[in-house]
Amino acid sequence: MESIEGHMERGNRHMEQGNLYMERGNRHMERGNALMEEVREEIRLTREEVRLSREQHADLRIFIRESSLRAERFTERVVAELQKLSAGQDDLRGESRAQTKALLLVLDRLGPGASPG
Repeated sequence: MESIEGHMERGNRHMEQGNLYMERGNRHMERGNALMEEVREEIRLTREEVRLSREQHADLRIFIRESSLRAERFTERVVAELQKLSAGQDDLRGESRAQTKALLLVLDRLGPGASPG
């Protein structure tokens, strides 16, 4: 009988040791589960930040596109006005040349040393 009681006692010690290992394993699992929950929350927050960043960049792209179109329209108006001014200068040059030519013709008709009047 002593050998059965010795085996039982030894078995009980093994069971107690096994229970300690199980408790330790359960604590590790609890900590692992808590860490996984933190990781899930970080992933959720990261996804939200990415979504918000994409929205903000989309708004920025729209703003840049609209600004570019406004600048392009403004530039087209400036170029058109400059072309009008250039055409006006061409007209003035032509008119100035015509007046100079007419004046020279009058001077030629008067001859050398002639004075008007």
